[in-house]
Amino acid sequence: MRDWRSYRLLVEGPAGARANMDRDEAILAAYRDGRVPPTWRIYDWTAPAATYGHFAAPPALPPGVEAARRLSGGGVVPHGADITYCVVCERRVGGENYEDIVAAVALALARLGVPAAVWRGGSRGQAGLCFASLAPYDVHVAGRKVAGCAQRRLRDAILHHGSIADDRPAPALVGAGLWDDAATTTIASALGRPVGVQGFARALAEVTGMQPLFGPPADDVGSTARQERQAKTR
Repeated sequence: MRDWRSYRLLVEGPAGARANMDRDEAILAAYRDGRVPPTWRIYDWTAPAATYGHFAAPPALPPGVEAARRLSGGGVVPHGADITYCVVCERRVGGENYEDIVAAVALALARLGVPAAVWRGGSRGQAGLCFASLAPYDVHVAGRKVAGCAQRRLRDAILHHGSIADDRPAPALVGAGLWDDAATTTIASALGRPVGVQGFARALAEVTGMQPLFGPPADDVGSTARQERQAKTR
């Protein structure tokens, strides 16, 4: 696993679906411009929501549930009871970016007491629905998915999105078919309680040596997300 100590570890409070995606894309733009170091961002949601891959069709959701397109690929992800993270860093060859990042996630979950491992088998389940399927580089507990991920790989950088199931999503998202109890488990199921964004961030810091920065978005990329996304998505 790579040395993560030169990375920022931002731990931020809740925001809406579009605001969270804007923030991730702004960090990517700032990193590509040389204004910020490689970064992990761990964050929360103000309300149940969903994101969907850059090349996917918008999902059908109940009224009032916000959906936002991600810059990364992958299927539909239910949010609000998960721990979401984004990693922005240099592009490496082959699957190295996936290997290092998901290994760190699995180690952090193990530090919390969740017997997690990186999935090495083939894909199975409902393709296009993150928490109703299992694929390489997912993190699982005894064959049931606990964390998924997807990436956008640019010529000089990658944006890696991941979602860790802290607890079962809101009934509206389960009812929309975005969750499969047979295929998926949660941190709460393993430990008897969810750990929250800050709990996971502390465990990640312990296994990687990163120093967590808790608080609102930093000024370096906090206010011009939409403009930077439009300028830098290429």
